[in-house]
Amino acid sequence: MDYRHKLPVCLLLAVMSAHAAEPPPDPLFASAEVLEITLQGPFDRIDDERDKEAEYEGSLSYLDASGTQVVLDASFQVRGNWRLNSRNCNYSPLWVDLRRGQLPGTIFENQNRLKLVVQCRRNERYADYLYKELLLYEMFSELAEYNFDTRLLSVNYQDTEREDELRTAPAFFIEHQNRLADRYGMSEVEENKVSYQALNPHQSTLVDLFMYFMGNTDYSIIQGPEGDECCHNSKLLQDAAGAYFPIPYDFDASGFVDTSYAPEPNPSFGLRNNRERLFRGFCVDEQVLQAAVARFNQLQDEILARINDSPLLSARSIRVNGRFAEDFFDTLNDARDFQRRIVDRCRG
Repeated sequence: MDYRHKLPVCLLLAVMSAHAAEPPPDPLFASAEVLEITLQGPFDRIDDERDKEAEYEGSLSYLDASGTQVVLDASFQVRGNWRLNSRNCNYSPLWVDLRRGQLPGTIFENQNRLKLVVQCRRNERYADYLYKELLLYEMFSELAEYNFDTRLLSVNYQDTEREDELRTAPAFFIEHQNRLADRYGMSEVEENKVSYQALNPHQSTLVDLFMYFMGNTDYSIIQGPEGDECCHNSKLLQDAAGAYFPIPYDFDASGFVDTSYAPEPNPSFGLRNNRERLFRGFCVDEQVLQAAVARFNQLQDEILARINDSPLLSARSIRVNGRFAEDFFDTLNDARDFQRRIVDRCRG
């Protein structure tokens, strides 16, 4: 069945205008320019202890539009699981907490708690991993109305317990789910598990196809780890009508990013490595699937250009990931391959 030619005009127009109601970004995320910041804190101790219960005091500073230095009090906590393990990464992913009262009038207004995705190790290959993961967030923000905002950073780390130590590395901020929910007028979800039938079908299908695009099986949009809120590598928001909207994050286990430290795919999936794709999405109405396919096809040129014209990725990553993305679109637009790899693989 060829999904390219069955989409009703009214549905296609709805897909093309999907971002019409999206609220404006907060100041931190209103620009795509690299933001240079300086973080001061006991970073060697943070990376030695890796204690999720500990808070470490420090500061965040940057130059505002007038060239004036702005200094904000900050506290740091480690976060994550796989990347927090010292066998996988030398540097801990962080929460950056800022004092609400200091934020009005600064670029960090409304952003009192942020995820900081850091370069895992010093090697240039790890900078490439970070840029590829950020690129996936940017791609998803074009595909779907509901997404996490991000901002690329150049971070100067000044260790307050070792005054001679200064390290500069790329990183990026991800907005907190609380702020995301506020921007969209939705509520957060604390349940551990929800029914897939209660998911917003358009958002969830975009997420599932996007995970297939990047070659990621390490996620769930209906269930979280035992004793924790939903979900795994995605967060749920709920609208006033009760529908659940999954918002994905944490893409370093995908074949697109292809990190050396990523866990092997679940053995039950029968995959040889993370570069082998498997569709783990749920079965949805045909028109919903058509709309998701149309959205990807609408942005195909832009997605490929983001990869092929990236000033940040290495030449090898551009070459390898360009082919990887093209293979996805080949599947999407080959009726037999699409049926076999997507439609016949859906769950539910």
